[in-house]
Amino acid sequence: MLTLTGLAAGLAGVVTATRLASGSSNSGTLFELEVITAVVLGGTSLMGGKGSIIGSAIGAVTLGVISNGLVLLRVDVYWVPITQGLILIVAILLNAKLFGRISGQRG
Repeated sequence: MLTLTGLAAGLAGVVTATRLASGSSNSGTLFELEVITAVVLGGTSLMGGKGSIIGSAIGAVTLGVISNGLVLLRVDVYWVPITQGLILIVAILLNAKLFGRISGQRG
């Protein structure tokens, strides 16, 4: 499994370098915010739980549509990560409330 993860990371680095036509140490800045937001938006609990690939893909598409919509609305580019962070905070709060309610019913 770790070998496949390393292979996927290497492939992602090659694709990113190809898109940028150069190598840069800052090319992946704030991608982790997008990834975590997309996964939590897709229904994965950060409190330890299960998620699905389809849910994560739906979260990624939803976040992409929101980010693209902000760009098309001519919102300043610095507001896009702020909006993503706010979406992440809201998703975490709703997630904690939902999973807290579910675990409270079990016990």
